[in-house]
Amino acid sequence: MKTETIGGRTCHIIINSADLPTIYLGEMKNSSETIEKVLALCEDIKCNYIIYEVEDWNADFSPWEFTLNKKMSFSGGGRSTLDWLVNECVPYCEKEYGLTGKRALCGYSLAGLFSLWVFYESQAFSGVISCSGSLWFGNWISYAESHTAPQNSSVYLSLGDREEKARDRIMATVGDCTRRQYELVCCDKNVSCHILEWNDGGHFNEPENRIVKGINWIV
Repeated sequence: MKTETIGGRTCHIIINSADLPTIYLGEMKNSSETIEKVLALCEDIKCNYIIYEVEDWNADFSPWEFTLNKKMSFSGGGRSTLDWLVNECVPYCEKEYGLTGKRALCGYSLAGLFSLWVFYESQAFSGVISCSGSLWFGNWISYAESHTAPQNSSVYLSLGDREEKARDRIMATVGDCTRRQYELVCCDKNVSCHILEWNDGGHFNEPENRIVKGINWIV
C-alpha cells in the first residue's frame, strides 16, 4: 500500500491492475486499524483501492447543513470533499496509474450517505456502496427523489436489522428511509444492478465485514 498526499488530502493506494474496478473508500483520519481489517478481508477480491481520509467526519461528509440535536450538527462541508474527489483525486489517480476500469464509491455511516450523494450529484461513478448509510439525514429522501443515477450503474445498500431501534427519533427513521431509497433505486431505469442487504445487529456491529460484503458484490 502506497500513501500519497493528493491536493492536501491523504490517500492510501493499492493498484492491482489498471483495468480492474477502482473503489474510492472514504475514511476518517487515523483509521489505519479499520483500513487494515478491510484490506485483509478483501485479499481475494480483484480490484484497486483509493482510500481517502477526511479531517472532520461530520463536516467533510455532510452534503449540506443539518442539525440533528443539541449535541450533533453537520456543517455541510461535503461539497468541498466532492469537488476534491472528482476534480483532483480521480484525475490524478487515473493519470498516474493509468486506471481504465470502472469507478465505484464506498462508505460506511455518514460516509455511506456521502458516497450515495456523490454518486447522484457528480454522475462520475458507475457504482456505489452505501453501508449502514445515514439516510435519516435531513431532506435526504427528498433529494434522492429528485435525482437519477448514472446510466448502467450498480447500487449496493445495506443496513443492520436493529439500526432503526435507535433512541434518537430521527436516527430511528433510518429503516424506512433505507427502504424508500431502495424503492427509488429499483424504479431508476439507469440502475442495472441493485441490492439491499440486511445484516444482524446495530450500527456498530462488524462495520468492516459490511464494507467487504459491498465491495465483493459490486466487483
